[in-house]
Amino acid sequence: MPFLFGKTEQLGLVGIHYENVFYETVPWTGTMEWEVHDWGHWRLTGRCTSKYLSKKLFEVELIAFCPPDVPGMKLRAPTETDGMVYFCRDSFYGNVTLSLYELEYDKDSRSYVRAKDKEPIIDQAVSDQCAVEIGGGPWWDIWKGKSVMKQPMKGMVKFPYVMRRTKEKLLTFLR
Repeated sequence: MPFLFGKTEQLGLVGIHYENVFYETVPWTGTMEWEVHDWGHWRLTGRCTSKYLSKKLFEVELIAFCPPDVPGMKLRAPTETDGMVYFCRDSFYGNVTLSLYELEYDKDSRSYVRAKDKEPIIDQAVSDQCAVEIGGGPWWDIWKGKSVMKQPMKGMVKFPYVMRRTKEKLLTFLR
């Protein structure tokens, strides 16, 4: 949770590099939601819906789990009040399923939906080489969250993206 001017925000990120394209779901380009269980199950979904900040609009779904016989390793992590304490658990024996869909704007619903006439960019790719982690609170129970980044932080984080895209468009125009 970033700390700025005495306030914290819940943030999430999924980044995928596939076929020379970097797909990044972050709160300043769209939405990010998660459901993290106290151990053994993670679900992350994200949408990039900012045409100005990304060349492709997309949705990602990532589901990870650890088998019940994998307890994970307890690790120290920084806390706000108690310093470094055993507060995290992680494992490199996670299993993951990843799907990536192109989005298109639907005028009827006034929202972005999965492209109807296109196959998924990645359709349920699976791997048993996934690193998973829980740590800190509120992971005492199921933790559901949604990234909501407010101004001025959102504008400050977006600024480099906006400048890069502006530069790319200007260079394309001048060629």
